[in-house]
Amino acid sequence: MKFSATVEKLNKGISIVSRFVGTRVTLPVLNNVLIATEKGRIKLSSTDLEIGITTWITGKVDQDGAITIPSRLLSEFISVNNDPSINAQLKDSTLKLNSEHFEAQINGIDASEFPLIPKLPTTPFTTLSAAEFKQAILQTSFAAALDETRPVLTGVLLRFSGNVLKMVATDSYRLAEKTLKLERKAEKDLDLIIPTRTLNELSRIIDEESDKIQIIVGENQVLFSFANTQLTSRLIEGSFPEYEGIIPKETQTKIKLKTSPFTNAIKMASFFAREVANNIKFKSTESSLQIIATSPQVGENKSEVEAKTSGKKIEISFNAKFLLDVLANITSKEISLEFLSPTSPGIVRPETQKDYLYIIMPLKTD
Repeated sequence: MKFSATVEKLNKGISIVSRFVGTRVTLPVLNNVLIATEKGRIKLSSTDLEIGITTWITGKVDQDGAITIPSRLLSEFISVNNDPSINAQLKDSTLKLNSEHFEAQINGIDASEFPLIPKLPTTPFTTLSAAEFKQAILQTSFAAALDETRPVLTGVLLRFSGNVLKMVATDSYRLAEKTLKLERKAEKDLDLIIPTRTLNELSRIIDEESDKIQIIVGENQVLFSFANTQLTSRLIEGSFPEYEGIIPKETQTKIKLKTSPFTNAIKMASFFAREVANNIKFKSTESSLQIIATSPQVGENKSEVEAKTSGKKIEISFNAKFLLDVLANITSKEISLEFLSPTSPGIVRPETQKDYLYIIMPLKTD
């Protein structure tokens, strides 16, 4: 194998695939990145046996070949190298790298020992905007469960129906739902439960160069293809809970307020609520919302935010962290809070994002 490429492109490609190198693995090759030349391009791959990723970069290929190289050492050598381009040549199991001011020889492991990343069908199940999909991930994945006792709740549901995709995550205490319009109608109605880590990592590598993202579905696997990158992940087996029943069909209180001052008030209250399981209380009036946190150990904090309340006044308590999680991913300048009663789930809706809602269970109010 012999090729040359710009350090910038090689560094970007390695930074993408190195995120998925296995840690604490029994197979040494899982610590490595696969480097291969294919159809005049340079292919970089890695896997931790749960997620596999491949990205292609352009360069000048003089001789085909393949080798796996320790990810950490390769990443460090490339990231610190400030030369414009780099040459690579494989001899036996050693990759020789040289640029204007640096050279190195890195011992690798034969490419034949690298686990095969599953091959899926080539026909996309559907296509959608990469930027919108990234936003949907950010607005839902944080609500998934961390506890492995119910594996289906540790993932995000992707429910395809016609040209609509609903993305849903819940940990039984809160639920986030985002609705997307598909640019390409799905082949059939289908539910996929995708590990939260897969989607979070995917959102980190989708950038401004990523226009459309194709979703390809195989048996127990899903592939996301965008720009010059393909990410393959296992699916979580099982049935997602029928969540629609917990979404309140009616409300008796609606509070409309500006997102920024409301977020600041929640942050302030959270400092005082750490010792009481993040418990904060809301008290509504016609023109404001009071946010109160009381801790026997720390003291008390009270904030008042301008708001417009319609319907009944309410006193209700929530977990401050659960509110801050959703507020961090809302871009709308105004939101509405909707309640049926102090013991019923509350709803958070961005005023300019009608395709998104967040359900949060209340805490006991003293």
